[in-house]
Amino acid sequence: MAKESKDKTSTAVLQYFIMQNRPFAVNDLLQSAQLKDFGKAAVQKTLDQFVVAGKVMEKTYGKQKVYAINQDLVSSPDDLNITEIDAKISELTRQNAEDEAFIKKAESELKILNSTLSIAEATSQLKMLCKENETMESKLKDLSQNKVKLSAADFKKACVIKEKTASELRKRKRICGDMLDQILESYPKGKKALLEEVGVETD
Repeated sequence: MAKESKDKTSTAVLQYFIMQNRPFAVNDLLQSAQLKDFGKAAVQKTLDQFVVAGKVMEKTYGKQKVYAINQDLVSSPDDLNITEIDAKISELTRQNAEDEAFIKKAESELKILNSTLSIAEATSQLKMLCKENETMESKLKDLSQNKVKLSAADFKKACVIKEKTASELRKRKRICGDMLDQILESYPKGKKALLEEVGVETD
């Protein structure tokens, strides 16, 4: 019965060393779930026997002894396993690079979305600009048809205003066009439907 208990201790300690393949002090071994029930005396005796047999190497650090498995007892991966591991590492590295690129792209798109107007905000601004455009077009039409009688000084001033108005009108038309394009990216219907919804009239 004592021999059977001894064999169990020896087998458990050796298997634990091979599985973990790192140095241990006796107290470290007794912390493991596999060896804690064997008792310190039995584990220490087994270690002493392994040291004599050359299965375990012993080193003393101060008052503490540390034990490590003889590496000849630990199986090393064959060439095939190493090749498989290298291939797996390469695949994981490639996948990681793809994931990082995807995250970077998503962050960039999110930044753009956060900096742009919502559909409601853009629609509101578009209506305001279209109304201002209509007012400017009406004034420009009156000036171009000479409906307003002006003195020479006023005429010159009107020409300056006309040029500025025309320039501003072109600018605002361009802004309206850009805003329409921006809204259409998220708008479920076509451009014609959007123009009708916001009340925009094209010339």
